[in-house]
Amino acid sequence: MSGAVEVLAEAVWGRIRTLALAADRLDRLPENPGGVAAVEGTGELVAREFVLRLWRVAADPTNYALLRRLVRDSSVPLVGLSAEVGLPPLAVAERVADLVQVGLAARSLVGDQVQATAAATAVVELVEAVQAEVARRVEGWAERP
Repeated sequence: MSGAVEVLAEAVWGRIRTLALAADRLDRLPENPGGVAAVEGTGELVAREFVLRLWRVAADPTNYALLRRLVRDSSVPLVGLSAEVGLPPLAVAERVADLVQVGLAARSLVGDQVQATAAATAVVELVEAVQAEVARRVEGWAERP
């Protein structure tokens, strides 16, 4: 398994594990009939849903611009991200919440700082590597006789 795949798999698995543990606690409450934490036999379906959700969030052009900035600078205030993408801080906070939820960012309320995770770095590096290779091929095509 490549490094990027391992990092992304760990990020997605961490999110699934956290949600499953929380759901399990809810299912144990006497007032709750249960059933939310049941993921037995659905590993492939759950994995696909969470992996695709990560990519849907990352693939949004504004979210991707946020990710690139976070990867470039280790910690960025929310207001700085707002200036980066030209959206009000409240809208950026919602986008950051999406990135946090899928494991691509972390947010510290102290100083209202946002940090990239290892998964964010893996996503940006993978996208940029594929982009560079495709650009190389396009340029080669354009130069053909």
